[in-house]
Amino acid sequence: MSEKSRTNVKEIEVSELGKPFVKGSHVAFTFHRHHFVGTVEKQLKNSAILVFDKEFAKTMTAMDMKQKIVISYSKIQFLEEK
Repeated sequence: MSEKSRTNVKEIEVSELGKPFVKGSHVAFTFHRHHFVGTVEKQLKNSAILVFDKEFAKTMTAMDMKQKIVISYSKIQFLEEK
């Protein structure tokens, strides 16, 4: 990618539903009826890119998805801090 095209990259406008899910937020989510826990890596307009927690890293789903998954904000819940 050239220097000129990098400066023209548009900022992603995150929806109101997604604004609380900032990068680094610890969240729970469901994918194909299985429950997982992960961390927000990047916010998109209507969804977020999540990284699976280490305890789920060896699951078939996490390995198939290469440890990252895109999930809608409506399917993500914050985890309670202990």
